[in-house]
Amino acid sequence: MNRSALQRFVRGRKSGWDELEQLLAAPGRRTLGQLEHLDRLYRRASSDLASAQARFPGTDVERHLTQLVGRALGTIYRPARASPGALRAFYAHAYPALVQREGRYVLAAALLLMCGMGLGAGVVAAEPRGAELLVPAAIRASLEAHELWTDSLLAVAPESASASIATNNLAVLGSLFAGGLLLGLGPVALLTFNGAHLGAVLACAHHHGMLGALLGFVAAHGPVELSVLVLAGAAGLVLGHAVLEPGEWSRAEALRRRGRDAVLLALGAAPALAAIAVLEGYVSPGTWLPAGLKAALGLALAAAGWSYLLRSGAPSAGSARARDARALSRSDNTAS
Repeated sequence: MNRSALQRFVRGRKSGWDELEQLLAAPGRRTLGQLEHLDRLYRRASSDLASAQARFPGTDVERHLTQLVGRALGTIYRPARASPGALRAFYAHAYPALVQREGRYVLAAALLLMCGMGLGAGVVAAEPRGAELLVPAAIRASLEAHELWTDSLLAVAPESASASIATNNLAVLGSLFAGGLLLGLGPVALLTFNGAHLGAVLACAHHHGMLGALLGFVAAHGPVELSVLVLAGAAGLVLGHAVLEPGEWSRAEALRRRGRDAVLLALGAAPALAAIAVLEGYVSPGTWLPAGLKAALGLALAAAGWSYLLRSGAPSAGSARARDARALSRSDNTAS
């Protein structure tokens, strides 16, 4: 890693990070102007996080930005408070209906991720040296030594590992969502790159005889994690389409209208982030559960989740629950 490049990177951007931290720490209600400024700083920090993940992985700077972006996302797009009944109605009816309504974006996101996986795996399978382009050096070194880099999780307290994993996943979700504002190119690039990275790692593990061990680690949390990536990517694609084709509305109005659906589509998957963190912190690195049972657990959770999303429907329009669900869906997603 080029330390001078890292220092230049920090010097050029630290003032924006500090300002974002100050805004997040400020007590009381925020004005519309403060929220707009907060949103601008958040987008800039998300872009910096993407650069840090690509150029300076594993550094304190990357970890700091991951936490900062995660906090900002939760502050800016925190849903308005709703009654327990409205929240139940949202998850029982409105959220599955929203996923079904935006099904073409969900399908597009899934295809981008799978195409990326196929591309990454194909490159490394055809030419193992291709891993040098798609697999980080630390992971390659670990696989060459016939070890899993994930073994380090065994030395970390599960609750600490789960908190770190949840924060990182929230930052990835935020990047996929916010990237939609870049004409939809953000989620397209991130889904394809993440898929290519995963496919390349799997192919590299196979090349070194470590595929079974790696699949044993990811089996419990991987299917759910990929599902959340797809939903977050779909939310970003919704935003991107609103920017590209606002239709009869102005772009600002299209973003306001479609942005509400995109926010709910992304944040509706937030409970799954907690499940991923628990599984990856407690179950995946453990040896107390056989790999076959981990795989069965991961597939069962993903199947149950998609069955819920694709088979549940909205209740009748006149019911009290439907009114609660619609009220929650219409709520403004601004920080209080």
